[in-house]
Amino acid sequence: MKAVYFKSASTPFAKDALHLAMEKLFEKVNVVEKRDIVAIKLHMGELGNTGYIRPIFVRKIVEMVKKQGAKPFITDTTTLYGGHRNNAIDYLHTAAINGFNMASMGCPIIIADGLLGNDYISVEVDGNKINVASAIYEADCLIVMSHFKGHGMSGFGGAIKNLGMGCTSKAGKAWQHAKSKPSFNEEKCIECLKCIKFCPAHAIEYEDKIKIDYEKCYGCGACTVLCEQGCFYINNGNEFQERIVISAKAVLKKFEDKVSFFNFLMDITPRCDCCSFADKPLINDIGIVASNDAVAIDKASYDLIYSYAGKDIFYEEHGIDGLAQINIGEKIGLGDKEYKLLEI
Repeated sequence: MKAVYFKSASTPFAKDALHLAMEKLFEKVNVVEKRDIVAIKLHMGELGNTGYIRPIFVRKIVEMVKKQGAKPFITDTTTLYGGHRNNAIDYLHTAAINGFNMASMGCPIIIADGLLGNDYISVEVDGNKINVASAIYEADCLIVMSHFKGHGMSGFGGAIKNLGMGCTSKAGKAWQHAKSKPSFNEEKCIECLKCIKFCPAHAIEYEDKIKIDYEKCYGCGACTVLCEQGCFYINNGNEFQERIVISAKAVLKKFEDKVSFFNFLMDITPRCDCCSFADKPLINDIGIVASNDAVAIDKASYDLIYSYAGKDIFYEEHGIDGLAQINIGEKIGLGDKEYKLLEI
C-alpha cells in the first residue's frame, strides 16, 4: 500500500497557505540528491488557458530542489497539433506570457523534445518502442506536477497522462493517438464548417457534406472539443489510455525510485490545459496530493473528487471511464492503486 499525502485547500490562516504547505509535501516524497539534474515536468498552459498550475507552486518546488544542492529545470514537450506550443520557440513565448520564465521561476525552462519535437531517446517496454523526450530522459531525477482535470479522450488527466503523453516526442504522441481517429455524426451537423478551419491536420473537407480524410488525420481529438454540436466522437475502447500507460511506464523505466508526483486538485475544469480557454470548474478546489507512485496518486485524486462531488464528474462530462488508465497501470506494473491517504 503506497503513501499519498494530502493538503486540503482550506486555508483559514496565513500559516496554512498552500504554497507554504508545498514544503511539507516535498519533504514527504523527496528523492532529490545533491548535484542531481532535476526535471520538473508540468504543463505550462496553452495561450489563453487559465486553468494550469499557478506559477507560485512551481517556484516553491524549484526553491526546495535548490535547497538540496541540486540543479532544477522546468520542462514540457511540444504538441502534436497546432496552437502556440507546437515548437519550442512558440512554447517558450507562451510559457512566458503564462508566468513561466527564468526570472519568475529561478531556473531554466527547457522544451524537452527539442525545437520541433523530434529529440528523443527510444525506450523499449512491453514490446513497444516509446520515444521519450531527450531532456527528460537525460535528467537524474523527475518531479511531475500535474493539474488534475477532465479530458475528452481519457476521461481525466493526472500524473499518468502527464508522464505518458507529456514526456514523449511528437512521434510518441502520434503513436498514442493512432487508434483514436474520430467518427462523424452527419445528422447533428449544421454545416458551420468551423471544424475545417481548426483541424490542425487539414483532414476535414466539405464536398456536399463533411468528410474526414483518415490518411491525413492523426487522431488529436481537437474536433471533438471544438464542435459545439457534438458531431465528432471517438469510440476505440481503452486503447488510447492503454498506450498512454505503456508510454508512462517507458518514462519511469529510466527513473525507478528517483521520481515524485504532485497532483493539484484545484481549478478542476472539464477539459485539459491544451485548450485555448478554461471553462468554469466542475467542483470547488480540494487541495494538493503528493506521492512517489503514479497510479496511487491518480487513484487518490479520483477518489477525493468522487467523495466531494458524490459522483464521477468526469464520466458524466465525457462518457469515458478514466479509471481504465489506473487499472491498466496497475496491471502492467506502473504502480499500485492501493494507497493510504495521510493528511498533513
